[in-house]
Amino acid sequence: MKAGRPTSLLPGKIDYKQLTKVNPEAARLAVLEYLGTNGHNISQAASVFGISRSVVYNILRKEKEGDLRDRPRTPRHQPGRTPPAVENKVIEVKNKARLGPERLSRYLKQYEDIDLPAGTIRHILRRNKKRIDYHLSGFRVRKGKREFVDWYSAKPFEIV
Repeated sequence: MKAGRPTSLLPGKIDYKQLTKVNPEAARLAVLEYLGTNGHNISQAASVFGISRSVVYNILRKEKEGDLRDRPRTPRHQPGRTPPAVENKVIEVKNKARLGPERLSRYLKQYEDIDLPAGTIRHILRRNKKRIDYHLSGFRVRKGKREFVDWYSAKPFEIV
């Protein structure tokens, strides 16, 4: 018996990890088709694809559920998540007042009766970067390159 995992596949084996990188559903379908051809021998299918038997059982469970796609990794229930209405208000005030997270936290607490820590506001702003408008009115915008001025050839007190 060998110690450890094999580093390379033996002849006649299929690399399941490479298949999942290309298309996870197709890789699971390949395992299911192989199971159909070998009489549902799970150990043999696992050894041919280089995976454990528990992965094959997971694929069979997905087939019973009728969905071979990857499941989302986000939790189904998020009790501590900031409500979307509050996030929208934070974005609205950010666009209007152009304040940073600390000052935005104080502003929301004082004027909007929303008590959010600055760290939470920072995360909301990071998640919603595309919704933040920065209208830089009052700032000068350069339209091209500056004209070259040779400061060293100028005479003292000469206006350049």
